[in-house]
This record gives sequence, structure tokens and C-alpha cells, in this order.
Amino acid sequence: MRSLKILFFVLLSLGLSAQCFPERHSTNWSDAWISCSPRPNPNPSRDSSHWILFDLNKHYRIHQVKCWNLNDPDRLDWGMREVSVDYSEDSLVWHTAGTIELERAPGNNRYEGAAWEDIPIPSARYVLLTALSTHGGRCGGLSEIRFAAEKLQDPVGVKEPQKANVFAVRISPNPFTDVAKIILEAPGTETVEYQVCDLLGQVIDRGSVYSDNGFHSLRLPTRHWKPGTYLFVASDGKRLVHQRLIKVNER
Repeated sequence: MRSLKILFFVLLSLGLSAQCFPERHSTNWSDAWISCSPRPNPNPSRDSSHWILFDLNKHYRIHQVKCWNLNDPDRLDWGMREVSVDYSEDSLVWHTAGTIELERAPGNNRYEGAAWEDIPIPSARYVLLTALSTHGGRCGGLSEIRFAAEKLQDPVGVKEPQKANVFAVRISPNPFTDVAKIILEAPGTETVEYQVCDLLGQVIDRGSVYSDNGFHSLRLPTRHWKPGTYLFVASDGKRLVHQRLIKVNER
């Protein structure tokens, strides 16, 4: 069976903005991914760090990785400098493809990023980018990532996660005004730790929730929050799950 050649356009942005030149990137910090608080890394061989994990849903052979560093003129030192590239077929066993070095972004709208074709990823569903260093800033950020890849048949022996391994979050309503109701599904887990961060990585709420037959219920009063987007992150000690929260004003 012939493989299907595809090109991924993974946009790390909170909203898509039209660009006349698709290889160029804007200077808006909201068109980027930013981490200001190191988190436990999905690859247990790495320390807590700034990282981003891609789940491609299927297995691919990746030929090229292209990166645009953080291009906000006021936050160029938050851009990543050295980035490790790890990959996995099942999110349990990890392999290191290599390390890439990113130049500091110019901070203008003519920035076209840089591509690497010497990062071998023969078969992966998950791709993990971890910041080993930044250009001097306390936070780590990227504007955009693209993968050029070929779709593969799923490897023999790699199965979808079983129900006992489910770790999922549901938020209702979302967007919300005064209260966010959160259900965490984590069979076999007694306690789940959580925290809520704003887009600059500042923690605005944290706590613990306890199990009721594998479900963890949480009501977050949000009347004092400013309207905007937040990130809800939960951990059972082994796994992480996260989802965006959107706070809106009452009409």
C-alpha cells in the first residue's frame, strides 16, 4: 500500500490571522505558544521544563521540522534557543531525534522561520519539543511549527489506550461567566492535582479533587477572573491533561 504524502501545518496560535505571505509570521504575541512555568515533562527522562506535545492521531514518517521562534518584538528573549525533539509511537517509550538550535527571531513581519531536514523521525504519533535553553528570557515560546510527513500504517502491537488508562477533562459551560464546572475522568486514581494559569503562565488557582468512582468533580468560581483565555492543567502524578478555559462577561 502506497503511503500518502501530507504536509502538516500546526499553528500554535490562539486565533488564526490571515497572512498574505504564508511563510512569514506576525509579530503578535497572541499568535504564539508561551510557557512561563516549567511543567513535568511527558518524557520521564527529562526534567520539568517548557515543552509542547503534538498528538498527530496517526503514525507518520517525518521528513522535515520547520520552526518560527517567538516573534514579538518585546519578548524576543523568550524565544527558544536549544530545543530537543523526541518522538514516540505510544507516548510511553520515547526516542530522541536530535537537538535543533533556533536563532533569535527578528521581531518583524518578514520573518520566515528555519527548517531542519536532518532530524530523523521514522515513525511517530507523538512529537515532543522541549526547551533546553532560551535567548535569556524567563519564559519559553514559539510562534509556529510545521511538519512535512508521510502517513504510515499503524505499527503492529500499538493499540489505542484502554478505558482503565483514560485521563480526560470535560468543562461545562465553556465559555462561562461566573462558574466553570469541571469533570475529570481518571479511573483508578484517588486524587488529582490541578491548577489554572493565565496566558503569561501566572497561576491564579490550584488545588486537589478526590475520586467518586473514577470521576472527579470541581466547581471553579470565576466571578473575580478577568475575561479572557486560561489554561486548566491537571495531574494524577503520572499523566497530565489540559484544556483551555474561556471567561466571558455577563450580557
